Amino acid sequence: MVTYADMLTLKPLGDPPADRVAAELLDTGQVGDVEALLRTVSSIGHDVPGNTPQLLRDHLEETRGFPEWTDPDRVAHISAFYRKHRRSADIVLCTTGLVGTYLSPVGARTLHSAHRPDRPHRQLAQSTGLFLAMGEPDAFTSRSGLIPACQKVRLVHAAIRLLHTRSGRWDSERDGMPVSLLQTYGAALVCSIATLDGLQQLGVQVSPVEEDGYYYAWRLIGHWLGLPDRPVPLPDGVGEARTLWHEARDGGEWAPSEEGVLLTRSCTELYESYLPPGLKGIVPALLRQTLTDRFADMAGLPHAVHRRGTPPAESVEERLHHHSSTGSGHRRLHHYRDHQLLEALGHVARKVGRGPERSHEGSEPQLADHC
Repeated sequence: MVTYADMLTLKPLGDPPADRVAAELLDTGQVGDVEALLRTVSSIGHDVPGNTPQLLRDHLEETRGFPEWTDPDRVAHISAFYRKHRRSADIVLCTTGLVGTYLSPVGARTLHSAHRPDRPHRQLAQSTGLFLAMGEPDAFTSRSGLIPACQKVRLVHAAIRLLHTRSGRWDSERDGMPVSLLQTYGAALVCSIATLDGLQQLGVQVSPVEEDGYYYAWRLIGHWLGLPDRPVPLPDGVGEARTLWHEARDGGEWAPSEEGVLLTRSCTELYESYLPPGLKGIVPALLRQTLTDRFADMAGLPHAVHRRGTPPAESVEERLHHHSSTGSGHRRLHHYRDHQLLEALGHVARKVGRGPERSHEGSEPQLADHC
């Protein structure tokens, strides 16, 4: 069984295959041309363009397949989860899962220094775009558009890692490798287990098979983001993964940081800028319920937000709590009387995921953002 101590051995490790590609692209000034090429590869059903630099071509072709341990029955569990819970999962992942990555002090420090603070939309679009791609019907098939999205994120991570280490300002002794395998491993657990925990906090009934499917989706994504099977594999089952994540979370992976608070504030303010006035305050209220007060306080989330002409956050939170704790057991979150709250939040997540101009470029990871 993997322990948190095992996870910590990943702190000084990068991703050598992706790092070699990123170094060549940066050193030869090919970043802009490569981004244009990558935008033409929207699924693994498309060939890598013929004019792709050889090292990049080899990397993309070698990393676009399913791992040898892929189990078709468990892939079917992914579909079972998304058929029933896609809307609720998208909302919790795009809020709780995202803020969960900000609760890692090293991760927050890396993100805060890697993205322009005046362009929060770009960073959120990159994350939510990948999250929403998970629920597409072809995401885990031979026509997957999710795999190319993961490949691009992996290269962005490599570019950030390289630029930080070359800057001379990164404290490797204190923080390990920037965007280390530990951060990627932790993010996979946050986005899987913390999201499932958040759904549970909202009263969403997820069966064991459905939980297995959602966690297995993140095992596959972890592989496509560069997590090796050795020496520290992601746990095979959701039960072991939950035990590991809770050990890591309580052992220090989640802690307060100035950067985490700033990123959380930027995220919630951007989401709320899309909501109608009557729903202002719902995003921090939702986060406070899914994260619980202990971790919401670490993220700097308000206990109450009362703006003129809008309901206080407590009343929104009470409505969510009331609807998540009463009624028949089979009623899911989006069947409640206040389903418009979920509709609005889902619309926001999709809109942010498409980028500020709803352009193709705006919704994809951009290497040039970090160069």
